[in-house]
Amino acid sequence: MSLLEERYRYWLRLLPASYRAEREEEMVAVFLEGSPDVSDADGPRPRWSEIASVAALAVRVRLGGAGAAPRSLSWGETVRLVALLGLLFQAFLAVLTVAAALHTYGVIGTADPSLAQVAGPLGSAERLANILRSLAGAVWIAPFVALVLGQARTAKAPALLAFVVDLLVLTDSVGWGPFEALAWSLMPVVTLSALWTGFHRDVRPARRPRWLLMLPLAAGIVFDVLFRLVAAPDIPAWWWPWLDPLGLASTLILGAGIGYGYVHLRSPARRTPSWPLALAILAVPVLCARLAGLDHGFDAADEVSRIIMLGTLGQTAVLLLVALVLAVLGFRALPAAQGPSPEPPRMTYS
Repeated sequence: MSLLEERYRYWLRLLPASYRAEREEEMVAVFLEGSPDVSDADGPRPRWSEIASVAALAVRVRLGGAGAAPRSLSWGETVRLVALLGLLFQAFLAVLTVAAALHTYGVIGTADPSLAQVAGPLGSAERLANILRSLAGAVWIAPFVALVLGQARTAKAPALLAFVVDLLVLTDSVGWGPFEALAWSLMPVVTLSALWTGFHRDVRPARRPRWLLMLPLAAGIVFDVLFRLVAAPDIPAWWWPWLDPLGLASTLILGAGIGYGYVHLRSPARRTPSWPLALAILAVPVLCARLAGLDHGFDAADEVSRIIMLGTLGQTAVLLLVALVLAVLGFRALPAAQGPSPEPPRMTYS
């Protein structure tokens, strides 16, 4: 075996073993035909375009669509559900931020004078910039709508734009560095990754029920009203960890996880690996971001700070426990590994 062939076979390990058993020799032969008369002394390596094509093929095979092996199909459905739920949550946050902006500037109710001063003088460039920053999150609504309507390719570009806008707003208004902003944006990172990898060219996106379009709006209105009810000076400190975006994400994941657990116990025929695994995957960035910010602003001498810390730790522990249970349920529900699908995706050679 030549050095180049050995290196080609090394990169082909990205593909499932069942797929390699059927296609590896053909693929290696085609690759070697494109690099004739290359000796080991030249230290030959596969071209980056070839490595990228193998990696893309591996994603398509492992996250299969209709006609794929059952296990690959389950993982594909899981990743696509992660994308849908992640975009739903980002659209929900967008509704909350828009509602907060409408309250801040007096479009809904009476504007708070203190908030109006922070927003900047009426008609000033500072005020306009603050308005644009407060409405920036609304960009997430576009990819969610596109995905629900079955337009996954259309959803990818605005989702990437929304993520970049989020990072710019965080680094500009909050004063964070790019790495701190990225740590806070782990949920959008996971959502984007799932959107771009799960909806590949071998997948025909399904149209979702139209009522899903109203879900972020309805949830946003409910939580906005709830915030107005609990946003009082004497609110108990243990509430606070549940009111920021990470707390809201924890609440929704816990609620959905408990709901799936009920279905799992009461209706065995409706068990599926995609829902518990998707919820467990979405819990990971929330847990990472929460753990990374545990000591931020903590003052051991202050009672309120201690209560908030204990509440945050309790929230994190419960979310971790539920995520582990969901992961176990999801892995147990996965179909057994099988051979390649009857018509596996073929690679395009160049």
